[in-house]
Amino acid sequence: MRFYSKANTIKLTVLLAITVLFMAGRTVGQGFTDDAKIAAAFLHSFDSLSAKGGSITAEDVQKALLTEQHGVALDLAKPASKELTGHELYEKTKSATVITGVAYLCPRCDNVHLSESTGYVIDPKGIIVTNYHVTATYAFMKDGNKPKGFVVRMANGRTYAVRAVLASSKKNDLAVLQLDTHGDVLPALSLADSAQIGDKICILGHPKGIHFFFSQGNVNNKYMEEVGEGDNKFFREMMSVSADYATGSSGGPVIDIYGNVVGTVANTRMFLHSDMNAGVQMVLKNTVPVESLWKLIRK
Repeated sequence: MRFYSKANTIKLTVLLAITVLFMAGRTVGQGFTDDAKIAAAFLHSFDSLSAKGGSITAEDVQKALLTEQHGVALDLAKPASKELTGHELYEKTKSATVITGVAYLCPRCDNVHLSESTGYVIDPKGIIVTNYHVTATYAFMKDGNKPKGFVVRMANGRTYAVRAVLASSKKNDLAVLQLDTHGDVLPALSLADSAQIGDKICILGHPKGIHFFFSQGNVNNKYMEEVGEGDNKFFREMMSVSADYATGSSGGPVIDIYGNVVGTVANTRMFLHSDMNAGVQMVLKNTVPVESLWKLIRK
């Protein structure tokens, strides 16, 4: 029979307590997103990419956006038909959703800043969809800011430079970009034909720096929205949804219950009671329906 002294017993108890706390810490930490860590790693990876040659220049993006090319040769996956649970939709969408990063220098300091938005992969060769206005942020920088690069970060931590603008539409607020993947094959989302009013949908994006925020809702309306001013007014297809998102979610995928893309996050529109009463009554969540994306990418 083995006997333990009081001192050894105390040491053993402390060791067990430390082990339990360590394991508990590991367990609690699983499944939680560290947004500050992601942002810091994204900025660090941008520095590494810049040292290797960087991304497409803002001037080249300007030229591409002004020409508004249409038609893209794509290797698209067949739309899925098996209904997924909420968590399955999250995991599938997350793997193909990117953080878009517009890197710039501001006139107030010497540090590089990253303005984050969202996009999603539609072709394993590294072709993504985001908003025209996200891409234009890099191309037409304002307020004394100087563009430094255009990059994206995958959920698995890999970062790629944007190499080219393949197609764009200012009217429909869409841009299709080619990434420099160095031969990596990326997870991609399939495109549905359309969604109907009342259909369940989910959205993944990065509102205000909260990375990979998942929300669910329904398609509320599909309508022709009048935009522009004076003689430049025009109508475009829009799809309003009830899922939540905010600044930073622009360009994110709107997904059906099978994991197919049915739209792209675009903007929000606030409805007030009246000019005399500024009380907020409703916030319209506008997305670009997938039908508009099909028209952009088809030759």
